[in-house]
Amino acid sequence: MSRKFSDFMKELEAETRRQGPKAVAEAEAFKAHFKLAAELILLRKKRGLTQRQLSAKSGVQQAEISRIEGGRANPTLETISVLARSLGGELKLTAAASGRRKAAPRTAARQARR
Repeated sequence: MSRKFSDFMKELEAETRRQGPKAVAEAEAFKAHFKLAAELILLRKKRGLTQRQLSAKSGVQQAEISRIEGGRANPTLETISVLARSLGGELKLTAAASGRRKAAPRTAARQARR
């Protein structure tokens, strides 16, 4: 039986929601952690740098860069900032694309209950 990865992810997200807000928060943190690692790898490769070269340029040990890129480290904001600057990038906080459902419009009955 073949299953699409997207179907698996939908099932995983549904299970996480069933487990409650704490599980959802942990899953979101996990996702953000790996997104950051992927963006670091992409920018480093786009600049044509190896981990060793980035280490020399940034002062961050190559082993730490490897752990960050592999999702096995919890780097400080300072470390991420140093790496970003060394790659000609910047740290930026942006609004997330809204993937959540919009609240259903209030009906007269729902409004009366309030």
